Amino acid sequence: MKRKEFRELVPVEEARRIINRLQIRPEKENSALENAYGKILAEDIVTEINVPPFSRATMDGYAVRAEDTYACSETEPVKLKLLGNIPAGSDVSFKVSAGEIVEIATGAPIPEGADAVVMVEYSSEENGTVLIFRPVAGGENVMKAGSDILKGGRVLRRGRKLGTREIGVLASIGKKEVPVLRLPVGIISTGNELVSPGGNLAPGKVYDANSYTLYTGVQECGAFSLLYGVVKDDETGIRKALETAVSECALILTSGSTSSGTGDVMYRIIDEVGETLAHGINIKPGKPVVIGIIKGVPIIGLPGNPSSALMIFNEFVAPFLRKALGAEAGVRRTETGILGTVLRSEGRQQLLPVGLVRGRVYPADRGSGAITSLSEADGFIEIPPETEYMEAGTAVEVTLFGEVEKPDLLIAGGFCPGLDVLEDLSGLRFRTLYTGSSGGFSAIAAGTADIAGVNMPSKRPENRRESLPGEIRYNAPTIENMGLSEVVLVKGYRREMGLLVQQDSPVSGLEALPGKRLINRNRGSGTRALLELKIEELAEKKGISKKEFTDSIPGYGSGAKSEVSVCEAVLSGKVDAGVGLRNCAERNGLKFVKFAEEEYDFLIRKEVLDVPEVRKFLKTLSSAEFASKLPAGLQVYERTGEIISY
Repeated sequence: MKRKEFRELVPVEEARRIINRLQIRPEKENSALENAYGKILAEDIVTEINVPPFSRATMDGYAVRAEDTYACSETEPVKLKLLGNIPAGSDVSFKVSAGEIVEIATGAPIPEGADAVVMVEYSSEENGTVLIFRPVAGGENVMKAGSDILKGGRVLRRGRKLGTREIGVLASIGKKEVPVLRLPVGIISTGNELVSPGGNLAPGKVYDANSYTLYTGVQECGAFSLLYGVVKDDETGIRKALETAVSECALILTSGSTSSGTGDVMYRIIDEVGETLAHGINIKPGKPVVIGIIKGVPIIGLPGNPSSALMIFNEFVAPFLRKALGAEAGVRRTETGILGTVLRSEGRQQLLPVGLVRGRVYPADRGSGAITSLSEADGFIEIPPETEYMEAGTAVEVTLFGEVEKPDLLIAGGFCPGLDVLEDLSGLRFRTLYTGSSGGFSAIAAGTADIAGVNMPSKRPENRRESLPGEIRYNAPTIENMGLSEVVLVKGYRREMGLLVQQDSPVSGLEALPGKRLINRNRGSGTRALLELKIEELAEKKGISKKEFTDSIPGYGSGAKSEVSVCEAVLSGKVDAGVGLRNCAERNGLKFVKFAEEEYDFLIRKEVLDVPEVRKFLKTLSSAEFASKLPAGLQVYERTGEIISY
């Protein structure tokens, strides 16, 4: 048989362009949760429930009103009346009033009226009375409803590969079936010398490794592998295998028979029944690669050498598959990083969940009961018992949770739905830590976040524009007062803030709040600070003190950590009004009573301004597309994207 030489070898980047132009379209299908491991999500997953769905105890002990324990000590315990017991999984109902207490198991629902749990070791029970020897603060040893996963929030993004952590998250929000992408990839190994593993290895024969390395590689990318076994170097046999694969697959990978030897026939068959796009890549190893199309189905012929085949797969095919599936997963097991914050150990052997952002390592532990300790972590570090303190900047080895999709940016601060829009449009992956605005300031000051979203309003009248009634401008002097000289302020966008009430509520503004039950936001949040400021202005107009006004509002001292909690309380009728964004009200069918506009801005550390991911973030923030896709109640303005240095 006449030998056919390679066509002109194509450069590496040209080969990459040819492959990336190939058309393969994944199909959407529903997969049972137990079969979804390794597959790629076809759409965003938004939870329809809170996790946990109720406020629950995180310790065995006694559910109390925290204020009933404030005066106790080891020498002078407080005595409280025992009402009964709540085991885990129980629906028994108690109402805890002043001077009362309920025994409770870990995981059991917190009874009405109680706001903390005293650990059992700090108590003593006798004759229907419980002695408490140590005070607790409100919220201590309690995981509040929605504190792990919030109803209405996006918990997993389209294109996410489903691993152990993701399956756990899906199960925790009640998903039995999952929308995934199906991309069938056929795998054919050719060669007279090949024998399938387990077969008889006669002289001159070798076991077929390529079928299984490629099978696994395809699976790791989130696609679906179809093995067609070993095919001899025979045109009839190869044609038949290709014909079957073309009818069943979106992409075909072959190995062997791609060179220019007399027995290598793959490129010749593609020439005859389809179209050859390239034959040979200027790369070592892996030169004998053929790229073509048969009946609209792309085919990539890889070298027969197992090492070469796998290297070409990882360099060209795997990125192509991940892109087609919307996934960008990498494959690594351990990685060295630099601690971005101080860590204090518990003085015992510890496996600490951590996240990785561009080589920086930060703790991602949200408590033993939190699913998101895993879903927000990329791996863990092992802290030996003799290590009590680890300085920022310490090199650590992270054991990764299998394949991980590491985020591009770590963003802390106040919650805002505009961040989801920024993430989607920029193509970046954010890891968002909703710590409130004050937590955002702290994360920037400590160097643990790249960007902080903040909405702390100014209390200086001269810093507000009186030309825009109800508008609250961001308090720039706060940056200087906190000593954050190594940051810039990037102007964000305006948000409408108001009261969230039932549709038939008579509440028409802040002046109507006295006597109405209110659920406020947590201390340190920009939303609470804004309400404080507006109430202070209203009280001044009425000629009364701010304290007199707030004392007239039941629940003003409460502190919900999320807007979802606010909406839930209003919808359930537990309160008459809450505080939040227009977008949150509209998503939950509530009436929105606007009382101010504020500016949601971004603090960015100067040292990361030139990082490509940060530049991409800023470019997206200033884009017309971002302005057009902001949800209701959010809008850009003439200063959006402006950088202010301090």
